[in-house]
Amino acid sequence: MSRSPLHQPEFTTKWAEYDVDKANALLDEIGLTERNKDGIRLMSDGRPLEIIVETSGEDETQLDALELIAENWAEIGVKLFAKPSQRDNLRERAITGELVMSVWWGMENGIPTADMSPNDLAPVQSESLTWHAWGDHYETKGVGGEPMDWAPAQRLMELYQSWLVSKTSEEREKIWQEMLQIHAEETIRIGLVSGVRQPVVIKGVKNVPLEGIYGWDPGAHYGIHRMDEFYMDE
Repeated sequence: MSRSPLHQPEFTTKWAEYDVDKANALLDEIGLTERNKDGIRLMSDGRPLEIIVETSGEDETQLDALELIAENWAEIGVKLFAKPSQRDNLRERAITGELVMSVWWGMENGIPTADMSPNDLAPVQSESLTWHAWGDHYETKGVGGEPMDWAPAQRLMELYQSWLVSKTSEEREKIWQEMLQIHAEETIRIGLVSGVRQPVVIKGVKNVPLEGIYGWDPGAHYGIHRMDEFYMDE
């Protein structure tokens, strides 16, 4: 988010240009030139180019967003199917490697500083839908999961380890910036929206700020707003 001192506008827009002609040309270039009667491109084995995007089924706004994306993808001959599921099922499919693409909330820490852990950016957590096997390998010290076999992920791990032993904020900021650059370049996650306003209804409670940060990390949504100083209106 722009509130973070680490924010770089180019990271937000990297590879996010809306150009239907260019997108069609790129798909043609890799050989996906044939289409079915519905205009959906055909893969080399004759199957239509269809991608299932799964959700946890907990938020209707995710399905609404996917409907809009499906319309854009249809313009370039790609069919999107939105599949609501349950959180446990979604995670299980990620563990077994059956999950092709999913929608999830963004980074736990949406407004990070260089002195906050960049663990959302490195394959260090087995619960991540992005790289379960690599995260499990890290957490179990090589007993479970799989070793990383992709250079950008290996570099992210090197940077994470460097952050753990860094001595200055300047070092940590340089590490964060390179990690963010890798994510932007490789589109490890495809960002959809950011900075969404979250209305909160206040009734009978005083000394609550009229504007604030609504995020799980930092602050567990309200924790950073000095809840110990809220009081009930008599």
